[in-house]
Amino acid sequence: MKRIFISDLHIGDGSAKDDFLYDEDLIDFLNDFMDENEVELVFVGDCLEITESEQVRSLGLVPFEEVVEKLDGGVLDAIEKRHTALFDVLKRFSKRHKIFYVVGNHDYHLLKNESLQKAMKERFEKLEILPFFYDERYRILALHGNQFDTLNRFSVDRKTGKVIPPLGDFISRYMMIEFDSFISSFVPDEVIKDYDNVRPLLDLFHWFEYVTEFYDLGMDLLEEWVKKFLEMLRTEEARRWIKNNFPKTHWLSRVFVNRFGGLELGRILVRTAYRLRRMRRVDYLLKWAKGILKGKERWREYMIGYEEGLERVGKVDILVMGHIHHFSYNIIPVRDGKKLYINCGSWRPVVEKIGLRRKSGFHKKAELPKLIFHFSQGGVSVKASITGILGNI
Repeated sequence: MKRIFISDLHIGDGSAKDDFLYDEDLIDFLNDFMDENEVELVFVGDCLEITESEQVRSLGLVPFEEVVEKLDGGVLDAIEKRHTALFDVLKRFSKRHKIFYVVGNHDYHLLKNESLQKAMKERFEKLEILPFFYDERYRILALHGNQFDTLNRFSVDRKTGKVIPPLGDFISRYMMIEFDSFISSFVPDEVIKDYDNVRPLLDLFHWFEYVTEFYDLGMDLLEEWVKKFLEMLRTEEARRWIKNNFPKTHWLSRVFVNRFGGLELGRILVRTAYRLRRMRRVDYLLKWAKGILKGKERWREYMIGYEEGLERVGKVDILVMGHIHHFSYNIIPVRDGKKLYINCGSWRPVVEKIGLRRKSGFHKKAELPKLIFHFSQGGVSVKASITGILGNI
């Protein structure tokens, strides 16, 4: 039996944020397994781009719970219309093989919205939508990984006990509505698609400066982005989230709304935040992976919103995650042997600076990683396949 793991495709509806360009590559890959027996496909989160869809944008900056409630099958209709051939192949695949769809943070809506679940199951015959995937026999756990990302996990209000949605979702929607819509008439569509994919995050500032000069724009993109970002931090949603998640240091958020430092202070603060984040390891999920594989239980506390069925998860020998858009394969030594952590990476392109000089330009690359687990009487073997695609911008 074979089981395929893929994460972070971010297949969108053709609007400004849809940068899934690899329909034919995925179609060819799935067709290779179409006629085989005993094949399962596991999507490890964010395989459909719902958060940054046109339907979500049209709802405006309403509370997260309202977005989840109001979405309907129309968002899937729009995605399928843009990627018709791929959906046709997935439909044929699901008639023969089981598909496990683990939700992440950009498609969490599928877990809580019955209308979306119905629309998905009408399309894909053997489909199961899950908060995580667990194989008890082989002790394999697959979850997206956003649960261990402060910005993109759910938390609990310290006073009311109510669940607070991730700030990352609000940031994505706010910037899509306020920033993307504002610059859409000034810049090519590629700019709106690409700026979310700049890595490391600190290079986003150079990216905006480079694009402003390259296209000879009559506006300062960096200044507009920082301005909108600071406006977002002044909202009640952001301030409430900061106060709850950082009760001892939330006073720092007041610096963002002061009237003395202005835009330049905002730039300094945002740069500092990104610089601190850059200092973290590329795969910051590795720390959590080691804890899970070594049998520590603390990770369960962070599964808020994804806890249904969590009690049946026992020992884990193989852990699969996504979310960080960076493929990695790690052998983890434990007391009684060795275990395995794999990050599926992403099919979403990454925009990186060429060299160290500011004016050297940027290139866009994609890895298109696929994991294939082969189960036999002798145990489990894992094959990782990466298709590198590189182009200048």
